[in-house]
Amino acid sequence: MSSIVNIGVLGYAHLHAPRYVASIAAHHQARLVGIADGGVNSEAARALASEHGAPFFDTFDELLDQDGLDAVYLGNEPAYHRDAVDQAAGRGVHVLCDKPIATTLADADAIAEIAGAAGITLMASFFPRFQLPLVQVKEALDSGEAGDLVAIYAVKYGRLPTKAAGPQSADWFLDPALTGGGGFLDIGIHAIDALRWLAGSEARRVHAHVGTMIHDELDVEDFGLATFEFDNGVVGALSAGWANPDGYPTWLDVKFEILTTKKVYLIDKPHHDLALYTGEGHERQAWLRRDIDDQLTAFIEAVTQGSEPPITAEDGRAALAMALAAYESSRAGQPIAIPAVMDAD
Repeated sequence: MSSIVNIGVLGYAHLHAPRYVASIAAHHQARLVGIADGGVNSEAARALASEHGAPFFDTFDELLDQDGLDAVYLGNEPAYHRDAVDQAAGRGVHVLCDKPIATTLADADAIAEIAGAAGITLMASFFPRFQLPLVQVKEALDSGEAGDLVAIYAVKYGRLPTKAAGPQSADWFLDPALTGGGGFLDIGIHAIDALRWLAGSEARRVHAHVGTMIHDELDVEDFGLATFEFDNGVVGALSAGWANPDGYPTWLDVKFEILTTKKVYLIDKPHHDLALYTGEGHERQAWLRRDIDDQLTAFIEAVTQGSEPPITAEDGRAALAMALAAYESSRAGQPIAIPAVMDAD
């Protein structure tokens, strides 16, 4: 394969899609082949494609049939990921899939099977694995410098996705049939994967309380608290959801407190940021964000080298299983063993 990877974008539903489009268009080893979207955000997608000098397609098939297409980023609704992977795999096209990998474990299993049978690279998308402070902690854990990991406490709070600036509609985030869950899954699954990645172990038990606690009008939950026990004895706790009010100084708030037998790591800013002050208030914005670019680089390397991606379909499935188990624990009102709910439904 050429060192330049031709990448298309399937779907413009996810709020991450504009960042991926920009990253693909600017990457020295990538060429943006085009954007395909036939949904409510098609006009916004068309405008962005034009901005980057790339063609726009009304259907996924039109983009997937382009000569020389090597890979795609999936920015469509999670409920439709399985169908999109099937379409791409049938043409031998590699896939970078946004989170969550699916809305059910059955679909997550099918995605892994489809990709494996087609021999394509499928990488799941989880940003914390490429955020420098967490990368450094992971290296210290793996080398033994940090001692043994004892516990992790993670916080991920964001605003309602429907309040995001820009031309994209985010109403689908509030439809459980399309998302598989609400704020806890949307915001929290990145941190759930980070807990498992840092622990270096599989989660065996969870106790969670998940519900609609902040925005009464929603048809999905907006917030959740969960404690995960891992096979190696590490405990991970997560507080996550659409918790930030409109006046909060950041769109997304991320914190990790990591306790080992030798050290304590406190991470309250995964990105470099700057503060903006106006007559209407103030806001903190990330001005140097490497995680999406570095994740894209890792995907391109896996595609060009024929190697396993750093975040596999199985990793995506494991994080989804942990999140769905948290929902089940909340419904049951008690701790549950995760293997009991990890079978495909």
